[in-house]
Amino acid sequence: MLASLMTSAHSGGFIPDNHTASTLHSLGVGVEFLSSLHSNAILQSASTDTRWTRFVQQFDASYEFIPIIRSMIVQAGIPQEFLFLAMAESGFSSRAYSKKRAVGIWQFMPYTAKDLGLVINDYVDERRDPIKSTQAAIKYLQFLYNATGQWYLAAMAYNCGLGRLKKAIERAGSSELEVLLDEREKYLPGETRQYIRTILSMSLAFSNTQKMQAVDREYLLNRGAFDTLAQVQIKGGTLLASIAAGAGMSLADIKKYNRHLTYNFLPKSSKQYAIYIPYDRLAHFKQNYDPNALPSANFIFHKVKKGESLASIAKKYGISMEELKLSNNFSSKQTIFANQKIVIPILQQIAQN
Repeated sequence: MLASLMTSAHSGGFIPDNHTASTLHSLGVGVEFLSSLHSNAILQSASTDTRWTRFVQQFDASYEFIPIIRSMIVQAGIPQEFLFLAMAESGFSSRAYSKKRAVGIWQFMPYTAKDLGLVINDYVDERRDPIKSTQAAIKYLQFLYNATGQWYLAAMAYNCGLGRLKKAIERAGSSELEVLLDEREKYLPGETRQYIRTILSMSLAFSNTQKMQAVDREYLLNRGAFDTLAQVQIKGGTLLASIAAGAGMSLADIKKYNRHLTYNFLPKSSKQYAIYIPYDRLAHFKQNYDPNALPSANFIFHKVKKGESLASIAKKYGISMEELKLSNNFSSKQTIFANQKIVIPILQQIAQN
């Protein structure tokens, strides 16, 4: 079957290889479905195609997280092809934010995230935490698989909801992929029909030697599931700048690995909080970070009043504009608005007063 499909697929530009059948089978899809994907833009795009090139760049740029995410998925008994569900959802960007208020790599809505144990408050949004959000995604995907019995059905339910999928199966009288994707009957929303095709096509493309050679990224095929990030427990309230100094890194780099933190300090409410640093900085951090040598950091919230500016607020609390901007992750041209909640770093002399 695969040999005959290789001939027809080759005529369209995509050449199946030894990984093609195993990739499809891992999601519960037969190799005969490949013929219905042969015209997919991801599989057919040349190395100069902007959409395919953007996907590859996103995959490459996110590789500090991908080995860990892949390892977590595989250890949980979930096909590693679900990496590309995250790609389809967010482009592997922890900063991704949808109009429906879905956030992070796995694009969780607030209520779903909280049901899965993720914390969302003034200090953190763990939907942006690549490790904790992946743990939540694993829990959710396992639930969807147990409810549907097929990984391709779990993927579609992730997009349109389990209730919507079950109604589609009932109306179609079948859970077969080809039936559910019927373009005339439209059992499923158009977004979901395209969604599963995109995941399958990206899974095939990113495991295909020909496709990766065409964009000079063949090395991505050989990257294993090695440790790239280390978790370290730090006292709550600690400034990220102090952690960065201990690791021999810039503040910007520490923030890049910990985008779930709203401010430039760890939640004060936590006695200990886990943050991520590159694994190759761990030894340096252990040798150079001394929590006892750091001044204690205290913060309060200030609700912006009408007519207030950053300058007037900084003057009121006796701090510099730079301290105020740094504590709040504000840019140099940041504007504020009435009723906005911002944090104020409280200096020792203010606390005494």
